[in-house]
Amino acid sequence: MTEAANINNSLVNDFKNRVNTICTTRNAWQQTQFKSANDALYAMLGDIYALAAGFTNKTLYDASKYAWLLTECKRKGVKLSTKPSFVQLLVKYVFADNDTDNRRISSYVRVLTAAMQSSEVKTATDVGVFIRKYGGVEEIRASLAKGTKTPAQRAASGREIILNGKSLATLSTEETAKHVVAAKGSIVLLVGVLTAQGTVDVKHVCYELAPTDSHLPARSAVNSALSNAYSSVSKATKKVAKRKKAEKELDEKNKQALSISTYCEQDKAAA
Repeated sequence: MTEAANINNSLVNDFKNRVNTICTTRNAWQQTQFKSANDALYAMLGDIYALAAGFTNKTLYDASKYAWLLTECKRKGVKLSTKPSFVQLLVKYVFADNDTDNRRISSYVRVLTAAMQSSEVKTATDVGVFIRKYGGVEEIRASLAKGTKTPAQRAASGREIILNGKSLATLSTEETAKHVVAAKGSIVLLVGVLTAQGTVDVKHVCYELAPTDSHLPARSAVNSALSNAYSSVSKATKKVAKRKKAEKELDEKNKQALSISTYCEQDKAAA
């Protein structure tokens, strides 16, 4: 084996160790911090960025790194595009052997790709700053996806739907009556249990804006509910549009068949 080959193998082994170190960090993060903090995630994405930033695809070292990642991803059964980018391979390799769904993994790829193309990101530590500045992973993913509303846009559309929508019921509780002045016009969530009689036993009230210092604001919960309202209406609208399109296509086929049948009858009569 030549000296150049020995050096390349040494560099590739070092690269493998660095990638697997991120994998180990990811596993520890997912078990302890996944649901409560994004700091560790952004740090890991920064580490991946650092590895990807050094890839030029012009050296034997780069070719060997790419080949190893591609082989390992295939061994794991990871779904890949025809010609996956180096960033895609890195992210898939690090995250694809756990419960992280494919949509989330694709979001990480989009965010890192955007970070690598941004003049605002020059080092690994800039990645977290970049993600926070633009609203988080999902906000960036949605802003880059054609025709996709960001979570904030979905919540805004949901708010409009709710405020202009038909009232399902009107009720009063002692809790909400106490805070009419402070919370009037804002969105509240009534947390309840559906009974066997079809009624809802209200147990708790979440306020978009805390009416007093003793209340905790529930902006995230409210925005999730508003996004749900938007998504539900959007899904129903698409379903109706799909049905109308199918009906139109069927109608056009029937007209075409009738036209052919009429033509044949006329042809027979002429003969």
